[in-house]
Amino acid sequence: MKRDNFIVCRCEDITWQEIEELVKRGFTLEEIKKLTRCGMGYCQGRTCFNILIRLLKISDPKKIPKKRPPLKPISIEKIINYFEK
Repeated sequence: MKRDNFIVCRCEDITWQEIEELVKRGFTLEEIKKLTRCGMGYCQGRTCFNILIRLLKISDPKKIPKKRPPLKPISIEKIINYFEK
């Protein structure tokens, strides 16, 4: 299997080639997520986020975000319950 056809985001069916092209064009992580929905599917980026970061690091280390997404999705109900206590 060629790397270009490697599926980076299984939830949204996004390939390495698609992400690499956007990185080469200068898009940031947030822009890539908005354009492709990569990292916004069922797994919430647990599968593809590290691959996205790696691609960005190769092209331009300054584009690596300082904030990290949560490791585990939290339901709105749990957040509300936390603040109501």
